[in-house]
Amino acid sequence: MASTYHLWLKPTGHAHDILMKTITDLSQAYHAPVFDPHVTLLGSLPGTEEEISVQCLKLGGSLAPFDIFLAEPAHGDQYFQCVFLKTQETPALMNAHELAKRLFVKEHNPFMPHLSLLYGHYSLDLKHKIISPLSQALSLNFTVDMIYLIHSRSEHPKDWAPILSVPLSG
Repeated sequence: MASTYHLWLKPTGHAHDILMKTITDLSQAYHAPVFDPHVTLLGSLPGTEEEISVQCLKLGGSLAPFDIFLAEPAHGDQYFQCVFLKTQETPALMNAHELAKRLFVKEHNPFMPHLSLLYGHYSLDLKHKIISPLSQALSLNFTVDMIYLIHSRSEHPKDWAPILSVPLSG
């Protein structure tokens, strides 16, 4: 994977602490990378860092803070969507995604908002085993009041770094 940029929405406070502990525990148990809890609003952004940063500032100025509601645990077939929490597709979240798409790209993959808990490739049986004990305590909600621009130099979370955080002020 080439160097690329992503827009993240990150939990704060109590929700961040619970999610970070869950990610860390699962990562240790299954020998997977640890990463910051986040919902990717839009990934693999085209353009230079400067161009993307300018658009990110526009996006932040166009959006008011909104809540994200995490729902039931699920699993997928992709490395970065191995085990995750579904995210309710609220009008505010979907509007934020649509606005980001208009600012950054003309076409994009379908948006399935989620917050990953474990990265990797595991058997279906193991993913079911991982999901079954996950607590209802993970049905959290948190207010998003910042967008984070993340620079990823590889697919490994150790090579991901926030380079800009923009308050939602619209």
